[in-house]
Amino acid sequence: ENEGVSAQNRSIVKMAKAEPVEKKSTGKKAAVVGKSGKKLTGFMKFSKEKRETVKAENEGITFGQIGKKLGELWRGLDDDEKAKYNN
Repeated sequence: ENEGVSAQNRSIVKMAKAEPVEKKSTGKKAAVVGKSGKKLTGFMKFSKEKRETVKAENEGITFGQIGKKLGELWRGLDDDEKAKYNN
């Protein structure tokens, strides 16, 4: 039945036929993650929240200028305000 089929293809077929494994819960809270699957930093959470406001307040601003402005705003926050985004 498997004549002429490479070992790699046979293992792929075996994996496809295998029963799905149920994942166990670790009991940990789910982290906020971005599209890449990595946990978002406090700055990234801040940026997501403030980006539209910065764009609206600065008509015609470029993408790079938005990032620069967000960085300035982030650096201007005190530690208590940053903690809100870092948790």
